[in-house]
Amino acid sequence: MKKKRLLDIDIAIGLSIILVVYGHLLFDSSFPEWYVKSRAIVYKFHMPLFMFFSGFLMALSYKPIHNKSEYFSFVKKKAGKFIPAYLLFSILFLLLETLHSEFSMQQLKVDLKDILLSPSKAPAGFLWYIYILLQYYVVLPFIMWLLNKHWSLILILGVLFFFIDFSSFLNLDLFSYYLIFIVFGILAYTYFDQYYKFIVKFGWIFLIAFLVQIFFNVIEASKAILGMLSIPSVHFVAIQLEKTKIATQLGNIGRYTYYIYLMNTLVMGIIYVALSSFFELKINVLIIIVLFLCGIFVPIYIYKYIIRKVPILNKIIP
Repeated sequence: MKKKRLLDIDIAIGLSIILVVYGHLLFDSSFPEWYVKSRAIVYKFHMPLFMFFSGFLMALSYKPIHNKSEYFSFVKKKAGKFIPAYLLFSILFLLLETLHSEFSMQQLKVDLKDILLSPSKAPAGFLWYIYILLQYYVVLPFIMWLLNKHWSLILILGVLFFFIDFSSFLNLDLFSYYLIFIVFGILAYTYFDQYYKFIVKFGWIFLIAFLVQIFFNVIEASKAILGMLSIPSVHFVAIQLEKTKIATQLGNIGRYTYYIYLMNTLVMGIIYVALSSFFELKINVLIIIVLFLCGIFVPIYIYKYIIRKVPILNKIIP
C-alpha cells in the first residue's frame, strides 16, 4: 500500500526550507546588520531541523529491501536522482565563479576536485546536502535493518559518529555530524503514533523553550541542542498551521523542497547581480523580501513550467 504524505510534515518541511532560503540570502557585506545577526541565529539550528525531516521522509518513502539485487537497484535509482542534478548545478556555479573572477587553471583543478571529493568547499558549497543525502540513502537499508533488530544500536551509532572527528574528505565530517538527526527522523516515523502524541502534548513546551533561547540566549546552546529544540517546536507549529487557510500553500512549498534547495541560491544570486548592474542597489528590507520570495517561488515555477516540459532537463532533475 502506498504511504500517504502528511500535510503537517509538508508544512514543517516548508518552514524548514524557508529558513534555509533565508540563510542563503547573504551575497556581500552590504547586507544590514539585523539580517546578518538573524541569519547567524538561523544557522544555529536550521540544518539539524532540515535533516530530521529528511530522515522522516526517507523512512516514509522507504520500501523494504530483501536482497542484493533490490539494494543495488535502490541505490542506482537514488544516484540517478541526485548525481546528475548535483553535477549540473555544481558546474553552473563553477562557470559563474570562473566568469566572475580571473581564470586560473590551478583554481579550476581545485574546484573540480572539491566538487567530487569535498562539496562543502566547492563553489556551490551549499550542495553538500545533496551529496551526503545520497550517502544517507546508501546506508538507509542498513539503518532500517538495525531498527528491526535493535533501534538502540543505530541510535548509539549515531551518537558515536556525532562525537568522532572525521575529515572533510567525501564530506564525512558533515555525514557523521548530521547522522544522528537523520536517525531521529527515521525513529520518529518508525514510532509514528508515540512521536505524534508526544509532539501534540508537549510541543508547546519545547516551542517556549526554543523561543526563550533564541531571544534571550539564556544558555550558550550548541548547534545540536538548539537544533533538537527546534524539531518539536517547528513540528508543533506546523500542526497548528495545518488548521489555517495557508496550510495548503505551505504544504506545497514543502513538496517542492528539493527543487527549491537546488535552485534558490542561483536564482537569488542572478537577480541580485542583475539588480546591482542596472541600479545603484542599497540593500533594505524590500530588496531582501523580493530576493527571499524569488528564492522560494521561482525555483517552483522553473521546475513546473520549464524542467518538467523539457525531456533532457526532466531526466537530469527528476
